[in-house]
Amino acid sequence: MSMGFWRRAAGWIAAAALLTGASVAQTEAAASATAAKAEPAIWSIEKPNGGTITLFGSVHLLPDGDSWRTAALTAAYKASDVIVLETDLDAMQDSGLQAYLAKNALNPPGVTLTTLLTPEQKEAVTKGAAVAGVSFSSMDGFKPWFAALQISVAYAVSQGFSPDQGVDKTIEAEGKADGKAFDYFEKAREQLDLFIELEEKQQIDFLVLGAQEILEKPDALKKLVDAWARGDVTAIDDLMNEGMEDSPEVAKALLEDRNARWVKKIQDFYMKDKNSYLIIVGAGHLAGDKGVPTMLRGAGIEVAGP
Repeated sequence: MSMGFWRRAAGWIAAAALLTGASVAQTEAAASATAAKAEPAIWSIEKPNGGTITLFGSVHLLPDGDSWRTAALTAAYKASDVIVLETDLDAMQDSGLQAYLAKNALNPPGVTLTTLLTPEQKEAVTKGAAVAGVSFSSMDGFKPWFAALQISVAYAVSQGFSPDQGVDKTIEAEGKADGKAFDYFEKAREQLDLFIELEEKQQIDFLVLGAQEILEKPDALKKLVDAWARGDVTAIDDLMNEGMEDSPEVAKALLEDRNARWVKKIQDFYMKDKNSYLIIVGAGHLAGDKGVPTMLRGAGIEVAGP
């Protein structure tokens, strides 16, 4: 699999970490990804009725530090009337939502990963999980989509990346402290249901291909963060979409369809008032031909940026 696995998993890394009890240990490998002053890409729109819309890509897992806080981002933050995120990150910790997550993370009685996977698939998942520090037996009762998240959380943490250091989580905390208004593209449960409602085969692909990626491309997450820190949108697109032919249905559900819905909301609402918006979503949603900036340009909106 490819960087696409990390993009698809990242949105619910924080929730999965809460259930798996993952802890964070800084490592040299992760620190090097953002050690130098980063210059992530940024896009801006001058609205016809006044105000601006700024789009900034988040990496949901980062090592400690805020080297990504560029002058352009700081200016957009100060000018913003509303901060827009993918979802309300605090809502992920709601007890009701956590209970819903736990319920839907488990296989029904008599079903296990062992019964769902072929021997070859089980071997790949077992090896990938071991690299991440997770035993297959501890995941056997989970549905494939959640086992995939559990492995990704554990592996990212082992590399020194923390869901507590993501751009969106940092900006959300600061915005709430500063009294900023917030809007969200999706409800937390809607994001969770993106995984829960995947067909069983797609869940298995998600799990197996993700484990294979850990084995075959152990530095994939660091490469993504390095590309993002450089503002290299082409590299982000290449890394994110490399190998997407392995799971086009998953890519459509978790990336393309969501981007289209977000673009419509920007067109129908954010472009028509006088507020200034700072939109922060996963960096993969902003790169490439199917990214939000390109789709906005295709709709006739002038977007400054790469």
